Amino acid sequence: MNIFSLIPGNFFSILSSGNREIYFDALMLLKDYFKQNLNIPVSDYVSSLSALIEDRNFIVEKEDESPDIPDAVAGEGALNSHTKARLILARIVKTGWVDRENADGSFIEIITPRDYAIRMMQLLDEMRDGGIHEYNSLVFSTYSALKQAAQLKQAAYEQARVSYEAVLAAKRNTETLMYELKSLYHNIRAYIRRIQEQSDINELLENHFEKYKPMTDRIYHPIKTMDSFYRYMAPVRDLLAHIREDEALLAGMRERAMTVRKYEYEEDAEREILSAIDYVQDTYAIMGSIINEIDRKHGAYTKSSIEKMTYMMTADQSIKGKLLEIFKVYAGAVAQPDKARREAAKSHLQVQLQAHIKIYRQDFIDGGSFYHKNMLSRRINGEALEITPGGPPLLEALESLTAQMKNGYSLERIRRFVESFFDSGKPEAESEQLPINDDTDFILLILALARSRERGMHYTVEAGRERVNVNGYVIPKMRFSRKGAADHA
Repeated sequence: MNIFSLIPGNFFSILSSGNREIYFDALMLLKDYFKQNLNIPVSDYVSSLSALIEDRNFIVEKEDESPDIPDAVAGEGALNSHTKARLILARIVKTGWVDRENADGSFIEIITPRDYAIRMMQLLDEMRDGGIHEYNSLVFSTYSALKQAAQLKQAAYEQARVSYEAVLAAKRNTETLMYELKSLYHNIRAYIRRIQEQSDINELLENHFEKYKPMTDRIYHPIKTMDSFYRYMAPVRDLLAHIREDEALLAGMRERAMTVRKYEYEEDAEREILSAIDYVQDTYAIMGSIINEIDRKHGAYTKSSIEKMTYMMTADQSIKGKLLEIFKVYAGAVAQPDKARREAAKSHLQVQLQAHIKIYRQDFIDGGSFYHKNMLSRRINGEALEITPGGPPLLEALESLTAQMKNGYSLERIRRFVESFFDSGKPEAESEQLPINDDTDFILLILALARSRERGMHYTVEAGRERVNVNGYVIPKMRFSRKGAADHA
């Protein structure tokens, strides 16, 4: 669905207007009313908003003018706090944040926030708060749910129900965990950039102990200790593999999915279950590299922070040290390549120095002022440098290699490739019938053959010694069969 068909085009205009701070406070007040009351009376909200902005400077904009409030056009000085509050509410209604309607069975007018507006107010409140959410034990929760389902000794229907819910919970927890890890990684990068911008030791200490350390204590350390990914990675993947190879359990889970999600076909229900299992297994396969990258960034931040603090605490604060810093800045201005910018920087720096420090330029004449001594140099014949080929072909090759590296071959992709062999409804497929159109299909065929004996694969392969040519690719003569094909027949 197109998001802009749901949200009005002027929805964010109140957050970009000249009165955006007042509108923000009005939205936060509305959020507080929403948390405490089921219905929000217009009179109560306007009264509270009027008291909130009584001494605030509100500039009437063109979008704020309302035909229901005639005195709005009289100018800022003629507006009282109650009129300002009514103008603000009218603008919030006009931009699609809330609706005004009558309560059921009465003439009391109430405010009804729209669904997307409630979510946006929650997001704005979290951004204003700046707090760090407590980290939930996502890896351990995934393991516990799957382990509980595996150890359940009740009826087959109950075990299928618990297993289905455990698989879906595992996918949700894994998606949330990946979001937390990627957010943590980019937050650490932001803190590293912040170190370079800060020049005060107190700012560095506040940034480290009051912001960075709480974030790592609540997210980074739980992942490395009590919710260790490395401790539960193998058990989680084994439990999921056990579910995949248990045909009776999968059949019960399909029935549960048909009941809960109201799927029209069992194939859709099975696809949802297998897709969730494949996603968790594939994600856990690459999660270790992401955690290692976070470790590297965490170490880089710690090193940069300590070095910057050490430098700032040991920097020379004497007159000599301060003059040295001034000369460094002057040298940077002189070193600019553009002549016009260099002269402008030198002139600006000289004006600043003359305004704060009484310094004067001095010149002198000595024996070396009138000539420069010739410097003799000896020419040496060396080997010619080899020209490195480059240009567009090399760039295209690099881009092609990058695209190939990003194009992974997950379990889900291998399974879909093999499923395409049986699209015609036949339970078997010979070598000559396989859809090998390019190198990608050839690589997927190799992986399908190599991983055919792994647990959870729904097909078998019989390969002989003969070779056949399919679309220019020489492959063994083999037959792919769907597991349980005889039963389906």
